[in-house]
Parts: sequence; structure tokens; C-alpha cells
Amino acid sequence: MLPQWQSLFAPRPLAARAMRLSLPELAAPVWFAPVGSSDLATVSPTQLLTQAESLRADAFRFGQPRENFTLGRLAGKLALLALFDEASALGRSRPLSPDESEGEDLGQKLRLFEVMNGENGEPVVMAPVDCGFSLSLSHVNGRGVAVAFAAGARIGLDMELIDPKRAETVRKGVPLSKEEESWLKQTALPEAAALLLLWAAREALSKALGSGLACKWESLALREIRSTGKTHFSGNFSHHPSFHCVSWVGPDAVLSLAFGRGERAATSVTSLL
Repeated sequence: MLPQWQSLFAPRPLAARAMRLSLPELAAPVWFAPVGSSDLATVSPTQLLTQAESLRADAFRFGQPRENFTLGRLAGKLALLALFDEASALGRSRPLSPDESEGEDLGQKLRLFEVMNGENGEPVVMAPVDCGFSLSLSHVNGRGVAVAFAAGARIGLDMELIDPKRAETVRKGVPLSKEEESWLKQTALPEAAALLLLWAAREALSKALGSGLACKWESLALREIRSTGKTHFSGNFSHHPSFHCVSWVGPDAVLSLAFGRGERAATSVTSLL
């Protein structure tokens, strides 16, 4: 499982944020990367965004949405670079190390990738040509996270800050299944964290399916949620039995991954540190 993911937002070499993530029932390598607002002092938007991405960022009227967009791209490109590097597509014999220079040098590597949006708002990796990778990302209030994986895999990622107002919106606006209601009554998690875990898992599934939230919310319901650690959970979906989800609850945020089952792999995490 992914240990103490929230601690990765603390200052440390940016290139070392990417972690190789292997999950049960996912044989293909998945790279995870988190970033925060302070990371834009290391690599600025002008360094990491392509011209097309910069135009998209400039379309946001307010500063926070623009920053969130940029952080999502930064996390995505770090994960893509690590996956690309692992495949030796850059002609490298080892992963990018935290001892290597960052700043403009890292910015040039990140601009190898251009991340645009598809019809349902999903991230689409446009460059380099035929890199064969896909991406799922999430960003909120000065944080960004992403996972990069081989094209064809069905993986979705969502992050939610634990906010009572947001949780109340979920409670009032999202029809929960009987299984979800039962789990809410039994879990030791605070209600806000539990509700947002359910929502994050549903949104992660919508991304893995490629539909976004255009599908009916009821079709994303969880059938089973299990505790696999003090802050780790896993679950299955009522209407999509071939998909599985894993979730982590931090002090102030919830992170969920949903993915299609069928491939199996041992559970391990290898950091670049």
C-alpha cells in the first residue's frame, strides 16, 4: 500500500516525489506523484507548460483555478517522466535521481509531455508522439496528484480535501447505496472523511470508465468497503464488478484509486529516494 502519502507534500527534491506503485490485481507499473503550491517555486508554470497548456491555463479568470490546473499538469508530468524513464524511452539507464539538477533542466524534461483534455474532460497525453502512456490526475486548493500508466489500462484517481461543507453536499446530493449507508454507520472514520472517501472512490471510478461524472451517480455506488489498515481501505462496485478501488485517508484529505481488475501483482512501493 502507499504509506503516509500525505507526507509527500512536505518539501523534498521534486524529482524524488514520483513513486512506483504496484497494487493487488494490477500487474502493470503505475507511477504516482503528488505536488503542492510551494513546488511552483522550484519549477515555474512557464518552465513546465507547453504553449498550448499555457493558453489553457490563461483561460482561467482566477488565480486558484489556474494554479490548480498547473499543479495537476506538474504532478502528471512527473509521473509520466518517471514511467517514460523506466521504459528507457529517453535512453537513460537509471531513474531520475534527486541529486540531479532541477529547475530549468527538469522543466525541459517535463515539457516533453503535453497534457490536454478529451471529450469528457479526461487528460490526454499528446506528446511525445506514440509514447503509449495514459494519465489520471486530480487537483484541489493548492495540491495536485497524478498516476501515469500504460495506455489501455483503466485507472482513475481522485483526491478530496476533508471539508465538512463538501461532505454535507455529498450527503444531501448523492444517493447512497444500502451497503454504503451500512458502512457509514459502522466505520470508525469521522463522518466527513467517510462521506468523502465514498465520493472519491466514485469519482475515481468515473475516470477509470472514461465517462467522467456524465454517468448516473447511482451507477458508481460501492458494494463493499473493507478496512485494510488504520487509514487504508479497499472496495468493490455494485454495477461494475470488474473494478476495484483502494483509498487512503490522511489528516486533511482522502485519495482513491479505481482500476479494472484481471491482472495480478504483488503489493509494493518503491520510492526514487
